[in-house]
Amino acid sequence: MSNSPPPPIFDDITSTIGNTPIVRINSISILAPSFELSNIELLAKLEYLNPLSGSIKDRVAKRILEDVEKENKVKAGTTLLIPTSGNLGVSIAMLAHKKGYKTIVLVPERTTIDRIHVLKALGTEIIRTQSEVHHDAPESNFSLAKKLSGEITNSIVVDELNSQSNFNVHFEETAEEIYTQVEGKLDVLVVGVESGATITGLAKNLKSRISGLKVIAVEPQHSRIQDNIPINPSSIKERKIEDIGNDFTPPLLDKSLIDHWIKVNDQESFSMSRKLIKNGLLAGPSSGTVVSAALSYVKHRSTAHEDSTRILCVLNDTARNYGTTLLSDEWLLENDLMDGEMVRKLKYQKIEKYRAASVEDLQLPAAVTISPNATISQAIELMLDREYSQLPVIDSHKKLIGYVSLTSLQSHLEVGGATLKEPISKWMFSFGGNKSGNSKRKRYQLITPDTPLSELAKFFEKHSFAVVTDSERKWCLGVATKYDLINFLNHRNSSAFS
Repeated sequence: MSNSPPPPIFDDITSTIGNTPIVRINSISILAPSFELSNIELLAKLEYLNPLSGSIKDRVAKRILEDVEKENKVKAGTTLLIPTSGNLGVSIAMLAHKKGYKTIVLVPERTTIDRIHVLKALGTEIIRTQSEVHHDAPESNFSLAKKLSGEITNSIVVDELNSQSNFNVHFEETAEEIYTQVEGKLDVLVVGVESGATITGLAKNLKSRISGLKVIAVEPQHSRIQDNIPINPSSIKERKIEDIGNDFTPPLLDKSLIDHWIKVNDQESFSMSRKLIKNGLLAGPSSGTVVSAALSYVKHRSTAHEDSTRILCVLNDTARNYGTTLLSDEWLLENDLMDGEMVRKLKYQKIEKYRAASVEDLQLPAAVTISPNATISQAIELMLDREYSQLPVIDSHKKLIGYVSLTSLQSHLEVGGATLKEPISKWMFSFGGNKSGNSKRKRYQLITPDTPLSELAKFFEKHSFAVVTDSERKWCLGVATKYDLINFLNHRNSSAFS
């Protein structure tokens, strides 16, 4: 049980923005096993726990809207044009909806579809722009937003890159939280850079109060915030990291407050983020970038003799914003973003774990099936007697046409939608064919005795059981569950050590 008192009941969700916790990362040796870190105290500011977008941008969105309202720049019906990498758009859209503002969010093509789905659910108009174009280019999201503002009456551009509110919220609030939480004791602050407002606001506040504080700025490998050197467009490489990095030095960034710059490549960023997830920190790829940079700084610093160094990393956003990228093994592999350890583990899961075994090696008992003309009473009695949760349904030619679920049939009986004497054909889940009566159509994925167990394991990530048939799906041969797969592995491993 937590020793802290529970939070009060808030009148509004915006009251829960900020006041994010700082936690120690106690598994440093797992994150970086190659070098000594015994004298390092690594801390993480969990900005991904902010409630709207799951990111530090909730703070910015709240402050920007408060300030434009004070300045009477918006009114009911105002259209907010938001050029963003993603999170700020979600934050402002959630706040704007309840205030009666319209939103148009302009995001680069690399923005994850996960956040696009959230924006669509909020009823926001979404405009995709090219990912690797200069900030001032006509086709950039910022240029397009400015163009639209001249064409849409009662509209304003929410430009975080030039918003003093962006700097103020971190100087006045985020920095104060950090100073209080660390009790004024901090050696190194590590922050990812995009608009420059976060690192500038934090550094300006904390450096004035903490003697000797080092501020580390972090950007992705192909970002050009620090050097701001124009390059040939044909040589621009797409970066996979979102929400930090840029192609120019933003106006809010004060470089004089930064002690070191570190660039991190995409593979290191994504790999580190997956390690953080395994250690209980459900943070996104940019957080992996920041932690990787912090460990790189420690590895190469010249002050290794110090008794202790306290380092704070700001973890920007949640891994839940990256379900189709960071959390997808297939996407990481396709984009060459796995480190050697991840590749070895994936290879083990796909190949070595099952050693080329197939469904046939499970030695499943012959399938117990039922006719579509059987009654619900007969189906339930058979499943209870055999302790089955599902039964394949076959037609008069013994071809698989669907299945019945014990839970589903019992639920229909309880609510009065079905009777015990009715045929199961009315309530079964059908494979293919047209939907008739109350039967529900299900897409069938072919599972045969020759299907590799690695593919069956993948199938069980979305399904609770598999009906095994011949290659033409004419004959129902058996039913497999994840339990059968686990039992097979346990039996084989036991045999290997006996």
